[in-house]
Amino acid sequence: MKRRLFLAQAAAAGTTLTLGAAAQAGYRGPSVVIGWNKVLTAAIATNSLGPTVAARALSMVYEAVYNAWAVYDWRAEFTLKGMKKRPWWEADDAWQSIAVSNAAATVMTDLFPAQAALIDQALADLTDSLPTWHPFADTAAKKGEKAGKLLLKARHNDGSNQKGDLAVGAYSDYTGYQSVNGPDLVADPTRWQPLRITTAAGVTSVQKYLTPHWGEVRPFALASGSVYRPTLGQAAPSMAEMDQLISLSADLDDRAKVVVDFFANNPGSVTPPGQWTKFAEIVSAQDGNSLNRDVKLFFAVGQAALDASIAAWDAKRAYDSVRPITAIRYYYQGQTIRSWGGPGLGATWIRGEDWKPYQRPSNPSPPFPEFISGHSTFSAAAATVMAGIRGDAADLRFTFPANGVPFDRTVPAAAVDLSWTSLSSIAASAGLSRRHGGIHFERGDLRGRSVGRQVGLSVLARCVDLFNDGGSGN
Repeated sequence: MKRRLFLAQAAAAGTTLTLGAAAQAGYRGPSVVIGWNKVLTAAIATNSLGPTVAARALSMVYEAVYNAWAVYDWRAEFTLKGMKKRPWWEADDAWQSIAVSNAAATVMTDLFPAQAALIDQALADLTDSLPTWHPFADTAAKKGEKAGKLLLKARHNDGSNQKGDLAVGAYSDYTGYQSVNGPDLVADPTRWQPLRITTAAGVTSVQKYLTPHWGEVRPFALASGSVYRPTLGQAAPSMAEMDQLISLSADLDDRAKVVVDFFANNPGSVTPPGQWTKFAEIVSAQDGNSLNRDVKLFFAVGQAALDASIAAWDAKRAYDSVRPITAIRYYYQGQTIRSWGGPGLGATWIRGEDWKPYQRPSNPSPPFPEFISGHSTFSAAAATVMAGIRGDAADLRFTFPANGVPFDRTVPAAAVDLSWTSLSSIAASAGLSRRHGGIHFERGDLRGRSVGRQVGLSVLARCVDLFNDGGSGN
């Protein structure tokens, strides 16, 4: 059953991942952390989590994993009160793997109760080669379960409203957000507009702001969600920024379209923060990571994802800024512009009020404000912590199949090979892809990158202290 989750995730990714010859040489295989990341990202995709909720799930699972592992590492400091160290002679990969696996399963079962049977099967599969009959194994399992339960206790009242205690419905808004604009009337062209969306099945609905309260969630390393809040400047996007997006749309070639779709991570995908844990899987393989190194790597990426989501959504709520689709249609109505004409079409002359981003028709623009870019913030934060832990250089290669863009089936005409040589370069491409796709203005992208780097440095500093301090929590 676990393999079904793996297959669901792989199908959602829509790409072929390769390690490169240098990485393959001497690669010794993945730790159980890699196995749990496959299960976790598959569950995120299966449950169609939004990026904020997905970021929190990644953070929670890997914080529990870290604390379960830290039981056996005397240099590492716990983040959870109530955890205790085990004797040095129990510090073995086998017991750590069992502890880590039980921590992950405990948290995931709470987050994804509908997948409880699959998670139990994953736990059995990922530990079936370990000596689970040994007394130390029983201790390790209990330590992992305890780490998971303590983490859940600490996070159930973190401001995310997971249980729907603050407002009706899991993760529902309790801050009273109301949109200034409606789907059919723009009262203020500088503010976000919920769109009327028709799905592929013909069902029409109005967008609802995804987690407008998220800036209130308790961060991991930040003092608050607003600590790095950037300045928006003038409320209305400049004509130069709108002209830039129109021109970018008109000039899209197959490679640019592929990059847009590669990073889009629409509903039902692993989401942008989940994609960065998939990049971490590749980096782990290239570096030949041990269990210890994987625990630290995924813990840091998970916490960067959480704090990036909080910082980005704080700015989104503070400014409630207009998306390109609303701004261009409003300011260019009555004009003829040259831009992408729609699926199966290239650049053509269209009315300004008909402009559309290069996105699937069922999800033409995200259900939350523009400033700042979540993709840019997530990517810069994740790249920063990963580079701080193991260096920026990386061999990241992906093959995008011919006719692989789901809403534009003739694109690309032939398979496209994508490659990056560093984490920072792939983060920059992720941010830029949102401009090429018509989702963000330049300021939303660039300031999102800046905030993401600041978030990443804050998370990295706390992680380094935790990894090396030791002693606390005994």
